[in-house]
Amino acid sequence: MANVIDKFSGWTTELINKELRATAHPFSVLLEQIQGDFNVGTGLRNSNAFNANEVFYYGPRKKIDRRGAVGTYHYLDLTYLPTIEDVKKLKEKYTFVGVDCVPGSVPMESFVWPKNTLMCFGEEGTGLSKETIELCDVVVHITQYGSVRSLNVGTASGIAMYDFVNKLNK
Repeated sequence: MANVIDKFSGWTTELINKELRATAHPFSVLLEQIQGDFNVGTGLRNSNAFNANEVFYYGPRKKIDRRGAVGTYHYLDLTYLPTIEDVKKLKEKYTFVGVDCVPGSVPMESFVWPKNTLMCFGEEGTGLSKETIELCDVVVHITQYGSVRSLNVGTASGIAMYDFVNKLNK
């Protein structure tokens, strides 16, 4: 099997999935795409790299471009949510944490992630939808030091997942 860590070399996809589910970190991911499909593949790849528990995809198009995931979608539970009502049902199970640079958001570096977090990532260019932000218990931002206003979803998701796992393991 290509592009797996040495530990999983020679393992079947089924065995890798079983091990990942048994050792998943206590966070899941919501990738929200209303207009386009940019960075969903990277979000999936990051979710695998940091061993997210589950990944949800919310948007009008059920089919996504998986090229950026480079096969990691084989090792994830990816659930498609066609409506905001489906997203709202996740409130019964998760603490929603939006990742977006909006007024009132808190800096990620000082944020203490709750267990059973659903990290919510919005669309490239527009961020999280108003409806999703309203569902969030808190919204965090990644402090930046250059001239750009925001990071793309693929980059931001990797930073947020790293921050969660790093703080969890300290």
